[in-house]
Amino acid sequence: MVFTPTNLFKGIQCPQSDDCKLTNCIFGHSPLKQERGNETATTNPSVTSPRETNGSAQLTSASNASNGVAAKRSKPTYQTIAEKPLSRAEKIKADLEATRLRKTARAESKPSQAPTTLTGSQASANDKPPSSLLREVSPPPRPTARTLAEPPSNTNSRKRSHEASEDEHPAKRIASVKTESLNPRMLANAPESHARRAVYLQLIHKDMVRLNAEVSKATTAVSGWEPDRMRLLVLDDSELIKFALDEEEKIAREHPKVYGNVIKNRIVAYHKMKPEPWLEIVLVSFGKDAPSPIAKVPTKALETGLTPSQEVEVATQFLLADQQSLKAHGYIPDPPTVEQAEAAAKAVEISKHYEECDRCGSRFQMFPDRNEEGILATNGPCKFHPMRKVYPTRTKIENYTGGKDPLHPCCNDAVGSPGCTEREDHIFKTDSPARLAAVLPFITTPENLSQARDKRGAVVKAVTFDCEMGYTSLGFEMVRLTAVTWPEGRDLLDILVRPLGTIIDLNSRFSGVWPEHFTKATPYETWLANPLPALDPTQTPSESKTLPVVDSPRKARELLCSFLTPTTPLIGHAIENDLNVTRLCHPTVIDTMLLYPHPRGLPFRFGLKMLSKKYLQRDIQTGGDRGHDSLEDAISTGDLVRVKVGLEWKRVRKLGWAFEDDEYGESRLVRPHEGNVFAAGLSVDADPKKLAGLDGTDESDDVALPGFASGMGGITVADITNMGLAINVVGS
Repeated sequence: MVFTPTNLFKGIQCPQSDDCKLTNCIFGHSPLKQERGNETATTNPSVTSPRETNGSAQLTSASNASNGVAAKRSKPTYQTIAEKPLSRAEKIKADLEATRLRKTARAESKPSQAPTTLTGSQASANDKPPSSLLREVSPPPRPTARTLAEPPSNTNSRKRSHEASEDEHPAKRIASVKTESLNPRMLANAPESHARRAVYLQLIHKDMVRLNAEVSKATTAVSGWEPDRMRLLVLDDSELIKFALDEEEKIAREHPKVYGNVIKNRIVAYHKMKPEPWLEIVLVSFGKDAPSPIAKVPTKALETGLTPSQEVEVATQFLLADQQSLKAHGYIPDPPTVEQAEAAAKAVEISKHYEECDRCGSRFQMFPDRNEEGILATNGPCKFHPMRKVYPTRTKIENYTGGKDPLHPCCNDAVGSPGCTEREDHIFKTDSPARLAAVLPFITTPENLSQARDKRGAVVKAVTFDCEMGYTSLGFEMVRLTAVTWPEGRDLLDILVRPLGTIIDLNSRFSGVWPEHFTKATPYETWLANPLPALDPTQTPSESKTLPVVDSPRKARELLCSFLTPTTPLIGHAIENDLNVTRLCHPTVIDTMLLYPHPRGLPFRFGLKMLSKKYLQRDIQTGGDRGHDSLEDAISTGDLVRVKVGLEWKRVRKLGWAFEDDEYGESRLVRPHEGNVFAAGLSVDADPKKLAGLDGTDESDDVALPGFASGMGGITVADITNMGLAINVVGS
């Protein structure tokens, strides 16, 4: 059996007794040897040994042992940190620190080059040792419960490197603290290693810095921006870092499967980018404040080969024949009756004005005239996501594993997460015709024997109009109305409208109407006496001018109807929204939403911005958080109709249709002469159509043929059926 001999012979006196020279003898010794050793250490205080500190502990253990027998050596204990002996590393560190202090003291004690006369107080102050010698040396005392509870002391003359001095300028103090560094943000499932992501991030940041420097040093105008205005969009270092981090993180989250390819393409795009697109990116992504939006570059004029009167004649082929079939999609072809409006108003009163928030979906109570406490809505504040949900790009593997959850691009949070934006009050919107009529009755466009003329004195043959809306205590109301002539695009009406209810949210992010527009607005009667010169929206933004304002939506509708008759084509994009806030039922409308239908049919629809970019090669609604411009939208809507008119005219001209003047000198589109296979009186089942292979039985048949009132070029029979439209035949 193997055992340790420790303490095995401690009960036996050492044969050498006090003459034993061994440091750790296995035999027992009397305590006299230890006392004698202690006396030796006392007589020679310069000698320091480990036994000096724990001698008391050894003496105590020895005294407790029996006479002549040494007791078991106990582990030394210390009451304070100061009693514990220094380790070898701590001794070396203390020696190095003492050497450094001696050198510092020697350097400070050297006399200066220039002799100076010192006063008595100064001389006594110089006799004191330097403050560095009074500072505690390592190791520092370990913190106790008391020291942790006490606030940090400011007695130390040396400040930490990250602490700012009290007399430092506040701007420098703020700028010195960086919220983020150029280091990729941590992701739960990163698509690439951290080192590789850092390389990509640095490349993106490098080109962003270059573009930002080019904008700040620009001396010539870029895309209509003067150099002084361009410098308003210059980003500082922290904003550039945040911009690069956001860009890299967005790609990593949305395209994890093809992260490498997408970010490499983005790096190349930034490397080739010029200041002009960079300004637009900063303007939209960062929402930098600027006095006015980017001036529009003049676009190439549309050429249809027709006069304005002939364009109007062809455009009548695009009139919506039946609005009744689109009631399910928001159209109100007939005004609600007075009884229906009264019943809706009574139902709202019985429900105590409880509504559902259009932003966050919460239930709340609305007080149209404010309650006793002066509030408009209860259950506030309203927390919501300002941007609609989007679905990440689906990859092939996700057909088996399942797609990703939708998210809100405003904050990249999943759908169902708490809102990232907060407003004081809730808002609501209603689409019920009766409830809308209870606020302001609908009317049908009246007969107009004294139709107003445009600013050139010409008769208005067609009108394009657009409205901007905001949220009030009565729902969704009109705050701006714009109307232009078609196809010329000349300004007819551009006014601000004071809503009937108390304004809660002007919806400025989309409407482009801000509170300062109303404060600077001129009453319409005053403006009419001294009108400002008309501005070309393709060169100067319309919001740079002061707009006139009318007192109610009823007055705005009256001004619009002064240019209309029941047969005047009224053009708009998703025109049912504009007609509903105007409380107008117009029988002859052209809707570009139906001229350019979505492949999946209603309620899906293409946005005006996308259509303008695709068919007009024109960028609109580029104001970012400043919102849209209704004048710009109205002109773009009219030009989209002109594109269809040009395509339709080319098509029917090949079929033999032509323009001829009638007895009043007006150009009329006439049918082909007798003998042409496309003769007058065509019907849906006419034999000439069958001969041409366009009998309407195939989904690929295009109904944009002469003789059809719908005449929407590019819309197939299947599209018309999906939208619930009727195909009417004219001239038969």
